[in-house]
Amino acid sequence: MSRNTSAGAQIHSSTLSPTLTEKYRRNGKLQSCEPCRKSKLKCDHVVPACGRCVKRQRADQCFYHPNPLTQQRTRRSPKSLPTPPSPASQASTQPVVQSVETYSTSLSISDIASTPAHLNGDVPPTPASGHAHCQPFHRAASAPPLDYERTSIVRRNIGFLGPTSHSNILYEGLGILEPVSSDLEATIDSQQQNITVTNDRIIQGCKVLSFFKNRSMINRFVAHWYDICDGTQGMVPEFIMKEWLQKLWFHFGDVLVNQNPDKIRRLSETIWRNTLTSLVFNGQTTVLEYTRLATGPNLRWETLGLAAVIIGMCAIETPPSDQQLFTEHKITRSCLLRMMKDISEDCLGFCRHCEVLDDMFIWLLLEDSCLVGAVRGDRDYSAYRATGEAHSAVIAMGLHQGIKADKDVPFFLAELRKRSFMCAYYQEISIASFLGRPPRLSYRYCTIDPPLDLTEKQLLQTGPELAATLATLDENGYNTAGVFQNATWRRSYAHCAMRREDVVDLSLQHYTRDEILARAKVIQDKHDADWLSLPPFMVKLFVESMDFANWKHLKPLHAMLIISLRNGRRATELLLQRVLIRKTGATPDRLITIARAVFTDILQTTQRHDIASVFQTSFNFFLCTHGLRSAAILAIELLKQEMLPSYPENPLLPRSQTIQDLAIFAARLGGVDPSDGCYSVCEQGKRVITKILDRILSPEPADAARRNGEGVGCDHHHHNHSEQLQPHTQEVLPTQMEMDAAPANTLGSVNGMMMGVPDMGYAMGMMDMGIGLEAPMGLGQDMDLMRWLDGMDWERMDNWSGRL
Repeated sequence: MSRNTSAGAQIHSSTLSPTLTEKYRRNGKLQSCEPCRKSKLKCDHVVPACGRCVKRQRADQCFYHPNPLTQQRTRRSPKSLPTPPSPASQASTQPVVQSVETYSTSLSISDIASTPAHLNGDVPPTPASGHAHCQPFHRAASAPPLDYERTSIVRRNIGFLGPTSHSNILYEGLGILEPVSSDLEATIDSQQQNITVTNDRIIQGCKVLSFFKNRSMINRFVAHWYDICDGTQGMVPEFIMKEWLQKLWFHFGDVLVNQNPDKIRRLSETIWRNTLTSLVFNGQTTVLEYTRLATGPNLRWETLGLAAVIIGMCAIETPPSDQQLFTEHKITRSCLLRMMKDISEDCLGFCRHCEVLDDMFIWLLLEDSCLVGAVRGDRDYSAYRATGEAHSAVIAMGLHQGIKADKDVPFFLAELRKRSFMCAYYQEISIASFLGRPPRLSYRYCTIDPPLDLTEKQLLQTGPELAATLATLDENGYNTAGVFQNATWRRSYAHCAMRREDVVDLSLQHYTRDEILARAKVIQDKHDADWLSLPPFMVKLFVESMDFANWKHLKPLHAMLIISLRNGRRATELLLQRVLIRKTGATPDRLITIARAVFTDILQTTQRHDIASVFQTSFNFFLCTHGLRSAAILAIELLKQEMLPSYPENPLLPRSQTIQDLAIFAARLGGVDPSDGCYSVCEQGKRVITKILDRILSPEPADAARRNGEGVGCDHHHHNHSEQLQPHTQEVLPTQMEMDAAPANTLGSVNGMMMGVPDMGYAMGMMDMGIGLEAPMGLGQDMDLMRWLDGMDWERMDNWSGRL
């Protein structure tokens, strides 16, 4: 219901149905209309006109003033004529007349920058005369408007502008005539609109703050997360998060615990003011000074959102079987995950509304995208959208153009920015190869400069101490102590991600067959050279065989990093071989060798139960990607061997060992919790592998008799078949041009014909196994495997009778 109060009265329509007013007094009671209030009569609070005014025939005068106690009495002489109000007086009284609920015009608060943000929980500041209770759906109508607007002294961050941008052209054009003034950007952006924070958003902020009354639970989950990650995982270093929480409890601990509506509302207003203000720092700013720009009196929504995301990541990595963290705080795992996801989304929405574009906002975007992917799965569009926004913010910040410490950026922040960019790049290339989509962030347009191999404590150093630490690094930026740590992994994985992007490009681009072979050789040579350039202690991790089950001295985090590094390199080679098989008809020998190496590592990892108990989601992600990809290749190749007319003397895969390993892996896939984002993929993969094993171990009796009863005739039949195949092969072999233009799934049969193998289906791009799973032997991208699993004819598989 809308009302027009600018004329001091309301016009009511008789067609409106009578309802109670939604305006409340400060004591919580419904507000009376102006005639009843002035006459000291009881009002029934009905709108559009109360019953008493209707009975007294004064319905045209019945209205509910938004701020009745702010009206000024005009004193004038009885003989003086009324003076019309001036425009200035109208402008000054307009905000007083308008209601918060119906407020639409931007209201400027000139003292946002000068208003002290101190709001101690023990000694709260003197409340303003208009502050009211923070009701979930309404506030007192007598309270003054509390809509905030970004002040003119805080300029909006429009982000990075490249050499083809409009401003660059203007800079170059003006630079020819005269030196460019420093306020050119302000002149260009002078028409930007103001940003207004409404009362509803302040109330929404109060709802977010209601969770932070659980001080002990927040401290417990945050401490547990950094304990299992050695204080190095994620975007926010441990020392920054600890300082944030310490100052949060010191300044607002009592306010958050008591949840007094008045104080919580003022705290929400303070956080909104701070978030509307840009962070100010320079190259001399220390870590402590930078950290305190977003906590205590300067608390921002990014800070609270990051704390919520970390709690969510801790909850999702904790398996459901480990309920100690949840039971001691009387909350379920699913409920906590849902709450943290909602708080993270709310804080992101607040930052978007304030048009924040800074480092902490990028940290929140990156961490939130990881949480969405872990909850919903990487195939879900919400995860793809979340990563896209994070990568867009990274580009808008200009982090892709190289990051250096200078007079404006301190050293520690430059390293954290490198970490942010590389995290976004790794994330994008991973999801691009997993889904078979073009990458939205490419090294071809970026300066790849991974962070130095420094610990979190070394990032805190300054001056001579920092210079001495940097002197201990080698020429490639790695530590010379031979210690494999989180920063080592971040720096070493850069080349692997770049080569993975090259493979994705080779798979998606329309190159000729010769171009594919030439580019594949270049990719492989660069890939080998990149790994040989690493320090010897890292090369050893890949070259030497490792038994993860016996490496009890390895912490779960370090074991996961080594597994990721080893199999990340192999996965790039594996994807490259799949592209060659699909587009050039290459033999699968190299593909099978790599798949066996990856599969062996993943099986050994499953024996480390401590990894699954600490990093459940990351562990399941390895099963879903590296494990399922290699297992599918081995299972299909094993079934191909079984379907040959005569079993090969030297098969690519040992039959017994491969069957046992696949059975163990299928059992591991069946143990994935349904709440995990990888559950659907793992469940489908388990069913496929199980059906293939059933097909191998329980063949049709007639088929077994055919294979065992043909005896010597088998060779004769095969010889005759081969002789009959030769003329046919010469007739159907395509020209080079036809092969370059042929669909990818037809080149498998060409490969089979070139090798003189009978075209029995298993040599083709599509392989009908007779049980409802026609497998794409190319599987050019992980999405091909996912699409194959999704398109499985489960009913046909479940009713399979074993016949070819």
